[in-house]
Amino acid sequence: MEKGIVLLDTLCLNVRYPHSDIFNRWYRFIENVDRHVLRQGVEVGDFVARTGGAGYKFSLWQHDARFYLTDETDDKRGEGNGMGIRIQLGPKFLIQHINELVPVILDLLSDIGIKKEWPIHITRLDLAVDMFGVAMVNQSLKDWQENWVGRSKVSGVHFNSRTGVLETINIGSRTSAIYLRIYDKVAQALKEGDAFYWLDVWEKSSLEEVTRVEWEIKPKKGNFSNDLVDFYEFNGFSRRELMNYLMEWGRLGIPENDVNRSRWKSATFWKNLEEIKDEWAAGVYWPTSRLGKEFKGISGAYVKQLSGSISGGMARLGGDDQGLIEMIDKMAEYGETLKKIQKKAKIKAAIYQKI
Repeated sequence: MEKGIVLLDTLCLNVRYPHSDIFNRWYRFIENVDRHVLRQGVEVGDFVARTGGAGYKFSLWQHDARFYLTDETDDKRGEGNGMGIRIQLGPKFLIQHINELVPVILDLLSDIGIKKEWPIHITRLDLAVDMFGVAMVNQSLKDWQENWVGRSKVSGVHFNSRTGVLETINIGSRTSAIYLRIYDKVAQALKEGDAFYWLDVWEKSSLEEVTRVEWEIKPKKGNFSNDLVDFYEFNGFSRRELMNYLMEWGRLGIPENDVNRSRWKSATFWKNLEEIKDEWAAGVYWPTSRLGKEFKGISGAYVKQLSGSISGGMARLGGDDQGLIEMIDKMAEYGETLKKIQKKAKIKAAIYQKI
């Protein structure tokens, strides 16, 4: 029986569009609309125009995909100082289009009026695990407060106002690069009125206990690798590598007589979470990097040097087709077998991890 699922719940983007023409094109439809009416929504073509936020005057909605527009662009503020266009994608959109995000977003931007590709940066993404058969009411708040292994700590809790039972545990600060929430997803779905949608996603016929573990990540603030910042490079490997990192960023442990908490074993809750992640990761076991451009271990020059060495070997030892496999087979004749090469690599990898 499936223990849970992994999903991308929220994705926030910023399109570095420098002009005010798109804002002006749509603003004329709602310029004189009462704000109370706009809050409810006004149909404009294939979109629903609603109020904005965070400095954006209004937004265009298509289901749970939202486009926030402003006239505070480069045209007004100067080159590089404009706010661009903010996009917020919700879980329904992301679940439907997870394997085609870039072309679908470019199509929607085209519908808004932007025909050319502009830089798009990821400003925030929420990666979540829904754990089936796990109830928040059974979680020990004391365990989470005392046995959390990681820099951040429990920063807030929420109890149901009617029953008094535990519904949410927050870890870390919402303003930091990573913020974690563990909460009762069924209670939230009932509150927001989309329980039947989630039953369909979970492939369940009735509401059971579902606990969500959800990380909110700000990639640029966390100095994550470029495929988590540049929307055009974002892919399935990006999400899997990020999840591997998050599982080690902090975890629920079992207390031991060891002051070094990193050596504590993971609690059952976290082991179950790791099992769900491992099945979803499908063999991707390495984490992403937060070292970003400060990391000097692998450079463009090094990759070019490595490429030159490999191509030279293929030319000399790769036979008529200059094949990589043929080169390795020829190296074995000189005593450098693949097994021997892998053994050397393992030793070097252990060293590189410590320097």
